Amino acid sequence: MVPFGIFVWSLLFVLSSAQMTTNTITLGSSITAGTNSSWLSPFGDFAFGFYPLLSGLFLVGIWFDKIPERTLAWSANRDDPAKIGSTIHLRPNGQLVLTHSNGTEYLVYNGTSTISALMQDDGNFVLLDSSSKIIWQSFDFPTDTILLGQVLVMGQKLYSNANGTVDYSTGRYMLEVQMDGNVVMSAYRFADPGYWFSLTAGNQNVSLIFNQSTALLYVVNRTSIIPTMTQKVPTPIEDYYHRVTINDYGNLQQLVYHKENGNKWTVVWEPDFIAAQPCTVYNICGVYGFCTSPDNKTVNCDCLPGYSPWDPNVPSKGCYPNVVMDFCAPNSSTSDFTIEVIDNADFPNGEFADMARTAPADVDQCKSEITADCFAMAAVLVESVCYKKRMPLLNARISFPSTSNIVAFLKVPKVNNTNEIQDNNRRKSPSRAVLLAGLLLCSIMALLFAAIAIYHHPLAQPFICNKQVPSPKPVEINLKAFSYQELRQATNGFRNKLGKGAFGTVYSGMLNIEGKEVEIAVKQLEKIIEQGEKEFLTEVQVIGLTHHRNLVRLLGFCNEQNHRLLVYELMMNGTLSNFLFGEETKPSWDKRAEIVLGIARGLLYLHEECETQIIHCDIKPQNVLLDNNYTAKIADFGLAKLLMKDQTRTSTNVRGTMGYMAPEWLKNAPVTTKVDVYSFGVMLLETIFCRRHLELHQVDEAREGDDMILTDWVLCSVRTDNLKAIVSHDPDVLQDFNRFERMVMAGLWCICPNPTLRPSLKKVMQMLEGTIEVGTPPLIDAQMF
Repeated sequence: MVPFGIFVWSLLFVLSSAQMTTNTITLGSSITAGTNSSWLSPFGDFAFGFYPLLSGLFLVGIWFDKIPERTLAWSANRDDPAKIGSTIHLRPNGQLVLTHSNGTEYLVYNGTSTISALMQDDGNFVLLDSSSKIIWQSFDFPTDTILLGQVLVMGQKLYSNANGTVDYSTGRYMLEVQMDGNVVMSAYRFADPGYWFSLTAGNQNVSLIFNQSTALLYVVNRTSIIPTMTQKVPTPIEDYYHRVTINDYGNLQQLVYHKENGNKWTVVWEPDFIAAQPCTVYNICGVYGFCTSPDNKTVNCDCLPGYSPWDPNVPSKGCYPNVVMDFCAPNSSTSDFTIEVIDNADFPNGEFADMARTAPADVDQCKSEITADCFAMAAVLVESVCYKKRMPLLNARISFPSTSNIVAFLKVPKVNNTNEIQDNNRRKSPSRAVLLAGLLLCSIMALLFAAIAIYHHPLAQPFICNKQVPSPKPVEINLKAFSYQELRQATNGFRNKLGKGAFGTVYSGMLNIEGKEVEIAVKQLEKIIEQGEKEFLTEVQVIGLTHHRNLVRLLGFCNEQNHRLLVYELMMNGTLSNFLFGEETKPSWDKRAEIVLGIARGLLYLHEECETQIIHCDIKPQNVLLDNNYTAKIADFGLAKLLMKDQTRTSTNVRGTMGYMAPEWLKNAPVTTKVDVYSFGVMLLETIFCRRHLELHQVDEAREGDDMILTDWVLCSVRTDNLKAIVSHDPDVLQDFNRFERMVMAGLWCICPNPTLRPSLKKVMQMLEGTIEVGTPPLIDAQMF
C-alpha cells in the first residue's frame, strides 16, 4: 500500500509535469505585439511576450502576470521598443528573433540547436536543446532586476531604468560584480568609482546570490557566505513574490508582494547608508541639480540658484544655467554676479572637482576666494577649510548631519544685467521704434501676400506661415544670435574662405563681441534637409551646451530666413591634416602623442560625459583644429544626427569619409559610438606615423614592405614584428617606444571590423594612458590574407 503522502506528492508531480508539457513552446511559435497573447509559466506566475508601455510601444519582456501591478522583471529591447505589429518568433531553425513592424530584425538568440523553449515559474525564460539542456536563458542577461534563484557572477551587471515605470531604457546607475570580488553601485556614465560597496574586494569566484529557499540576498566566495544583506523577510517564502531591483534613484532594493492579499511591492531591504542618506547616490539630481531629503527617505530634486530644470516633469534630469557667463572674460567684473550662500550644503564632485583649498578660512575669506578666482564656480567651507570647485557642478546636496558645520557658496550671474543694458539702449536709440514699426508693416504685408497666394492657388499645398520659431530657452540663454548682415560684414562679404567641408563652407572674420574684437570662423550650412531645418535649433542648443577643452567652442548662430550659420572661435593653427601632412618638418613625437590624447578626451566627453550623447560620424584630421598652443579641438560635432540615449542603435544614411568609415556604415548594420572609435583608430595611426591613411604616391615611391593603405601596412608590420624597424629613423619615438607601441596596439583595437570587439572611448583612453593592459588586438591573431 502506497503511503498517502507519497501518493499525493506523486499526483502533484504528475499534474505539474503535465501542465509543464502544455506550456512548452515549440519551434515556429510566435507572438505579435498588441494581441495580448503571451507564453505563460506552468503556474501562470510569469509571462513572456510584449509588455505594453505608456507610450504605446512594447518591450519583449518577462513580467509578474498574476498581480494587478504587472511588474516587468526583464526585457530584451529596453533601448529599442517595438511598435504594434512587431513579432517575437522562435524560428524553426532555433533562432529567437524580434522582428520590428518595419521589417528590421534583432536576434535575441542566434543559435541553431534549439528544440523548444519554456517560461519557467522562477521567471527564467529558457531555450532547450534535444537533451532538454538549457542553451540560453534570460537569467544570464539581466536588466535591472534579479529573481529568486538568480545569480550574478563576476563581470555581470544590472542597469537601472531611466525613469521608473515611464521609461524602461538604460538609466544612469549600475550594479556590478567586479572582477576584484567587490559588488559596487555607481553612476557609470560619470567618472564615479562607486557610491556603495559590498567591501568584498580581494575574494575570488565571488557571486551575488538571491537564494531561492530563504529569499536572502548575499555575496558568496565559492561556498562561503561573506556578507548577508537581507536579515529578515516575511514568511512563508512561497506566499510572496520576490525581486531585487536597482531603481532609477540608484538604490538597490529587495521587495516582496503578497500573492493573495498584496496591493503593492514592499521594501524589505536596502543598503542602510543609502536608506538613511538617499542624496549620497552620485549625481542623483543631474548636472546642476540640488538634492534634498527632508525625511531621509525620499529624494527631492531641485535646481541650484541661477539654474532651471531641463524637464520640469522629470527633475532628476538636471538643470541648465539661466545665464552662461565667462567669469574670466576681459570685460567681466565682480558686479556681474552675486555669491549665493547655501547653509549645510556640499558639492562633493569627486577628486577632480576641488581646484584648491585654503586653510584656515572663514565665511568671508571663502567668499573672497571664489570672488577673486574667475575659474572657481563655487566653494565649500568645511570647518575652517575652504574648497574651491570647478564646473560643472555635480552631486550638489544637503550635507550629512555629521558634517553640519558646512556652508556652500555659488556664483550666480545677475540675470537682469543684459535686460537692463538692452532697456537703456532702447531709451537711447529712438530709431528702434521706427524699426519695430517697419517690421510690423512687413509682417502685415507678408500675411496679405500669403492670403492672396492661398486664394489664387487653392490646389497648392496649404501655406504655413513661416513665423520665427522661438528658440528653446537654453539656446537663447547660452548663445548669441547674430544677424545675417552682421556676419556678412564680419567676413568681408563671405570672401575670406578658409575651407569647405561636408556641412558647408567656412569663412574667417572679425566680430565685436561684448566690446572686444574677436577672430571668428563662420560655417555657412548648406544643403540642409527638411529634418535638419526642423532640428536646427535643437542641434544648436546641444552644441552650445557642450564645453570641453578639446572641442571647438560655439560662440553663436544665425537662423534668419533660409540662412543658417554657426559662429565658432577661430583656430589659428588650422587643421590637424595640414599640421601632419604639410610641407614643413614633421611634428615632434611628444606633440603628436599629446594631440592623440586630446582628441580621445574630446570624443570621450561627447560619447559619455555630456548630457546628450553625440556621435560625431565624421572623425578625420580635417575635422580636428589646432589653437594657438596646438591644442587639438574637435570640430563639426553635433552636426550629424544627434543620438539620444534611446536612439544609440540606429541604421541611417551613410555619413563620414571613405577610409575613416567603420564597416557597419556600408552594411546597413546598427550604428553606435563604435563608428567614431573606428575613425579615431585610423586617425590615431595617421597621427603617430605622420602618414595619410591612403598614400597614392606610394605606388611609385614605396619603400620595400610599404603599402598604400596605412592600416594594412601597420598591421603587417606588427604581425611580422617589424614595428621598431619602421620607426628607426625617428629617435624620439625609439626613446619612447613602449608608449608608441601601446598607441599602435590601441589603434588596431579601434579598427576591428566587428564593432562589438572595439573598445569604448573610455577604455581606449585607459589604453593610451597605460592604466590598463592593452592586450593583443583580434586583428593580430586573424588570418593574414
